[in-house]
Amino acid sequence: MKRAFTLIELMITIAVMVVLMGIVYKLATAGGDSWRKAATITRIQRLENCLSGYHAAFGTYPPVKLHASRDIYRAVNVHGLQKDSDNTGLWGWSRIGESAEYAAWNQVQAACRAQPVDCRFPYPSGYDELVELVSEEMKARAMSGEEAYAAYWQNESVKARLAAGFDDGVTKNRSRHSKNKDKVSWQDIQLFKFGVMSYLLPRYLVMMDCPEEFFTEYSQWTGNNQMPCNPLTGRSYSTSGGWQQVRRLAISDVSRDNAELANVPSQSVCARWMPNLRGICRVNHSFTLFGIDIRDTIWPQSELDPDNVGIEIFAPGGAESDSTSTQYVLDGVTILDGWGHEFYYYSPAPYQHYTLWSAGANGRTFPPWVDRENIEGGSKARECIALWTVDDILQMSN
Repeated sequence: MKRAFTLIELMITIAVMVVLMGIVYKLATAGGDSWRKAATITRIQRLENCLSGYHAAFGTYPPVKLHASRDIYRAVNVHGLQKDSDNTGLWGWSRIGESAEYAAWNQVQAACRAQPVDCRFPYPSGYDELVELVSEEMKARAMSGEEAYAAYWQNESVKARLAAGFDDGVTKNRSRHSKNKDKVSWQDIQLFKFGVMSYLLPRYLVMMDCPEEFFTEYSQWTGNNQMPCNPLTGRSYSTSGGWQQVRRLAISDVSRDNAELANVPSQSVCARWMPNLRGICRVNHSFTLFGIDIRDTIWPQSELDPDNVGIEIFAPGGAESDSTSTQYVLDGVTILDGWGHEFYYYSPAPYQHYTLWSAGANGRTFPPWVDRENIEGGSKARECIALWTVDDILQMSN
């Protein structure tokens, strides 16, 4: 007679298999978190090397201006820009991902990004067709209702923004900025964002690849950039064409022109720490600077993506506007941690120390300048903040 499995034996076998599968899954998850954490720490250390080099060269850490308020109670619009009004009802949610938590995090994140890591600037003119194609694709996805994209468009305001479409902000809608050309504030005219990366990268070589008028007519650029001098003659470029000449050198195909601009003192000093940035910068197209390819090898970007922090979608109405019409995107450079989240940075004037940190796997954090013990909301607020910061990876340098 052939002996078959009894029901008990079969149940035991299944139970053993379930346990073994659970162990394998946990080990795989732990391994995944392990390399992500290692990548995050490595990138923090490489960023710190760059920041130390900057301090050695200039006597301060990058003097990143505030691009927003550090007040965590400032309300934000659907684009994540802070309004003039306050919203103190942040706390009371119990788990990450629920609607109330998401709204609270948007508000706190805006304050955490007051001193941004990324730098932003208009797209080169030649990218208008690509932006339009991706815009149409994003609109179709947002309107399709397909379950495959349910998690992707988890927030209704994000879905609404994408469904409205966007453009490159260069070829079609320059006039929308015209009334604010004399403004320097990021929230007044969202063209140039001077975060940490705009100090660690040769700024002119990276940021000047878009139409000339943005560098000659807009105070947001001229108000944040002193006219450089020719490194060979010592004379200011303002006597030989001004920013037009600087831009021509930046986009020239002639190596001698590139070398001239690369040797401007504020640019050439970046070459000292540029090897630290090899393969860790999130950009939308290739950048080779001083022979170093800075494009991220872990999080490569082959096309525009609404979740990519290398671009950002804005409405022209400013912080008080919740409009989802006629939005535009910006080109940019930043650095992501092992989980694909942008790093956070805090350095109060006179910029003699800084805090650089990762929000960890949950993508949530809390600003280091806010006193948690005396925060409005008491124990419930501290409980919510603890959930956000439990996996933060923090580095502090003086």
